[in-house]
Amino acid sequence: MLTKGPAIGAGFLSMAVTLAGCSAASPTSGPAHTGRSAPAARSAPAAAVPSAGAALTFTVTGARPVPPNGSQDTHAQTPTAECDRATFAADMVLGSRVAGGFALAGFPVAASLLTHFLDGKGIGVDFPAGSPISGQARSSSAFRAVNNEVQQAILRQLKAGKTRVRLSAAQLPTVVFESKDSDLYWGFRGTQGLTVTGTGRRENGRYTGTLSYVIRDSYGFPARDTLRGIGTSMRYLQTVCGAPQHPGGAHWFPDTITVTVPFRPPPRRHHRRAELHSMRHLERKFDIVAPTG
Repeated sequence: MLTKGPAIGAGFLSMAVTLAGCSAASPTSGPAHTGRSAPAARSAPAAAVPSAGAALTFTVTGARPVPPNGSQDTHAQTPTAECDRATFAADMVLGSRVAGGFALAGFPVAASLLTHFLDGKGIGVDFPAGSPISGQARSSSAFRAVNNEVQQAILRQLKAGKTRVRLSAAQLPTVVFESKDSDLYWGFRGTQGLTVTGTGRRENGRYTGTLSYVIRDSYGFPARDTLRGIGTSMRYLQTVCGAPQHPGGAHWFPDTITVTVPFRPPPRRHHRRAELHSMRHLERKFDIVAPTG
């Protein structure tokens, strides 16, 4: 939470299949035919190639898995350390108070995630599309930047003729929520993985469709995490006093936010930039040749 392969594409152009005609077989006996040539081989017409405006459908898949990281540390990272019961009790009280503070500050998701961490069961938590936190993620500048980058990568493959678009991990940036005034920051901050799926169509030269992102994270406290001054204490509960080795201890867990958006690549602007460049060139030229007095 707080620490923060080859593309497979099926071209939509069909291969033209040429059917060679068969020339007449030579007779096994009898006089040779003269003065008459065998009919020329004929090929079948090439398959039609869709025009730029022809309708087609496409799919999108891509995954950047969450790698092993310090947020996922458990008691195994401190196998010889003993959980001090007094420290354990004090740290649990501290965690509960901070969770209550998150709730009072208007950050209910951050409160619920910290409480779930302290509960120690390690069960994943998923926030579906349409949930309040999903709406916040969709509206955030961090997600919008990632969505724009991904849509451009998809568009490049579509323009190259691919209808099964597959994005590599390198083409899927992680989302980093940096605004401290949001539930996203206190609950997630820097996320660690991203999955995208989608479908769409091209009709009349325009691409439209739907993309579904799953923002993936590991809720836990890696070394040197200082969240609100409690990182060290929470990591103690996660590792030295971590469940299930220590009853009542804390445990990291995976969490996700699903965000659904339309696939609607921004209009091309290079034509407009070219026009502006040409206009400025003419203006400079006019200034040079214009009479001065």
